[in-house]
Amino acid sequence: MFVQLWQRTLHQVAVPQGRRAVLTVGSEVSLAQPLLLDWVRWMRGSLEDIALRVHVDVPQDLINQVASGMVDLAIMYAPPHRPGLKIDLLLEEKLVLVTTNSEARLMDGSDYVYMDWGPDFGLHHGMNFPSAAPDLSFDLGPLALNYVLAAGGSGYFRMSAVQPHIMAGRLHLVPEMPQFSYPVYAVQSASADESVVGPALMGLHSVASGDIKFCEF
Repeated sequence: MFVQLWQRTLHQVAVPQGRRAVLTVGSEVSLAQPLLLDWVRWMRGSLEDIALRVHVDVPQDLINQVASGMVDLAIMYAPPHRPGLKIDLLLEEKLVLVTTNSEARLMDGSDYVYMDWGPDFGLHHGMNFPSAAPDLSFDLGPLALNYVLAAGGSGYFRMSAVQPHIMAGRLHLVPEMPQFSYPVYAVQSASADESVVGPALMGLHSVASGDIKFCEF
């Protein structure tokens, strides 16, 4: 508790010269690219009087850091509702079943990789596939996706993450399989400075909705 208090104090007073405030923004690992990256790029160009600290962490630690004030604004999937937090819906992701086998028409248990997208996904997955018993599971989306791309197989992943691989022919949508909603939220402390957080949140909504586009390097 003393360490957190000290870190919060540093966070509040260490404002670089020429800036009016410091904003600490964060996200889960799976959302760091491209959403967090594009958001930071927008803020550096549009909120030049605000210094930024960018933080990526696992969901449980990230929500605790927002609640304690160490992180001002974070991008998360399915954040738990807690007193003192404000949660805004950013966008609705879709989890889709993809495979490296272009001939696949069903979920093949022999090469199916189960990605743990949280309790809601687990519930709906179990209802749709009651007999599924995958022997390989992951709890980090990018790692699971990279495994499927490298070793072959199938699994449920975010449409935004697999779309480039579908376009390139490396992955294929399995037809007539259920898709699951996976919403993305912005989380902030209810006591955050709205003069700082407000403009950043407006920019995040614009980036998430696709109103702001960035060129790829």
